[in-house]
Amino acid sequence: MNLKKAVISTVLITSIALSGCTVGSLNNKQHENEIKSQVEETEKLNYSIDKELFKDESRNIAIYYPQIKNYSEKLMNNMNKSLQEIVNIYGNDKAYTDISIDYKITKSSNDILSVLFKGKGNLSDIGEINIMQSINLDMASSNEMNYENLIKDREAVMKILNEKAKKQGLKDGIEAEGIRIYFKDSNVVFYYMPLDDSAKEFIEITVPYEEIKEYINESFGEESAN
Repeated sequence: MNLKKAVISTVLITSIALSGCTVGSLNNKQHENEIKSQVEETEKLNYSIDKELFKDESRNIAIYYPQIKNYSEKLMNNMNKSLQEIVNIYGNDKAYTDISIDYKITKSSNDILSVLFKGKGNLSDIGEINIMQSINLDMASSNEMNYENLIKDREAVMKILNEKAKKQGLKDGIEAEGIRIYFKDSNVVFYYMPLDDSAKEFIEITVPYEEIKEYINESFGEESAN
């Protein structure tokens, strides 16, 4: 997967849209159509996405998740298994009840599909929980992208993250055991649940791709054999 290409494409689309906004009101509709056409020509997705629903009324569970359609069958099957993992975690584990999860596609290109799941529910012995999960797929190989395999220089990236965390008011920087990621526009969003047992909300730190491009991997392996 060419991660750099995917980010450049997003920046190009944004710049096209912004240039259209400066035209004024002489013929806005015409310019909107021109912008739309330019964006579509920049990248036409070679797959489609359907929205699916898993329900278990006995435990009051409703989980929406995406499934890729009209793609290479083997790659598609592998990626759809990854996208269904949210159901395996919260739908099939009897410890969870009153689960409500929906998703947002935060980035879709012919190189990357990034999906962010959010919701609420109850976990036995814990009580009410906030849910935030992401699945990031390399469309070329069907492999998942995560913090562990995206970052090749964790020390350098953590320094950047700590600086941004302090600017967000987190005086001690990042305090987390597990950091996750998702892609949005030309950014990489890092998120985590603080170590404090009383913490209920996830913290998100957005970093422009350009700031960390020298510290991240551009390839995520050959086509998955699964």
